[in-house]
Amino acid sequence: MIKSFVLTTIQNPTDALFKYRDILLGLGWNIIIIGDKKTPSEFDLPGADYLSIDKQYEEFGELASLIPVNHYARKTLGYLYALKKGAEIIAESDDDNIPYADRYPNFLPGKIKTPIIEKQGVYNVYSYFTPEKIWPRGLPLDAIKNTIDASLTEEKEVTCYVQQGLADLDPDVDAIYRLTASEEQITFDPDKKLALGAGCYSPFNTQNTLFYKPAFPLMLLPIGVHSRVTDIWRSYIAQRLLWCMNSSVLFLSPSVYQLRNEHNLLKDFEAEVPLYTEVKNFINLLDSFSSESRQASDLMLELYTHLYQHQFLSEIDLKLCQLWSQEISKYMG
Repeated sequence: MIKSFVLTTIQNPTDALFKYRDILLGLGWNIIIIGDKKTPSEFDLPGADYLSIDKQYEEFGELASLIPVNHYARKTLGYLYALKKGAEIIAESDDDNIPYADRYPNFLPGKIKTPIIEKQGVYNVYSYFTPEKIWPRGLPLDAIKNTIDASLTEEKEVTCYVQQGLADLDPDVDAIYRLTASEEQITFDPDKKLALGAGCYSPFNTQNTLFYKPAFPLMLLPIGVHSRVTDIWRSYIAQRLLWCMNSSVLFLSPSVYQLRNEHNLLKDFEAEVPLYTEVKNFINLLDSFSSESRQASDLMLELYTHLYQHQFLSEIDLKLCQLWSQEISKYMG
């Protein structure tokens, strides 16, 4: 089974990149690094495939031209390159998420027995892994207190085509949390897992995430929104469509820790405003979507059209999805 690991960076290789390389090359993974305009021209990570901006245009033409430069969504081209190379599993992370040598990767088979919550609504998935008051970026603010404990779950065999590992120390939270909460580092409970059943939402990111091939079409990152929003919108879209495929998102205890790159928190807050003000409408639109299809690529086109018709996604994102679907159809088999 061909496995690929995708990461984008605007820095020279970080400690995290060397550690991912040292772990994954020994396990037979392909490593794909996507550059951007700000990535140093001398970037070099021996053992990895590095795609510069020029190489991206050469490989993917119109799709590469449509995705803005200096936007996180250029990572989409890394997913496509992995698919082109025959990947059946794609994992991803960021250059400030450092893998634990004794835990990474801790992703599980696509069908497993796991605790699952099957309550309708939006829940704070972090609450299942820690008693600390903390919530994931993209969670509606009025859902912070919608906590999960073992009494809300039951053990079932579940298909989990998408899996999200958490991150210790400085996990993925929104700017409101960072501006108002203490500086205390967070360590989540180890050796836990939780699937979210149909109708149960919680956002996930692109920092420690794995997709199995049936869900590859769901990896597309929207481009009509800020980089602080794109992966969160993707996560909600993926959850809604996985239910059509009789699958779920699986959350896992951390196999990485984050030493976060420097950020301007007020700028992060401004960029994240849609996560605070538009997410409830987004979820309502997702709940109003229906389809008879069970194939991820068809479902993506139908849902993007639905979101465009309701003026949630822009025309450029609908075009992106159409081009993406055309490209991945060459390799999905």
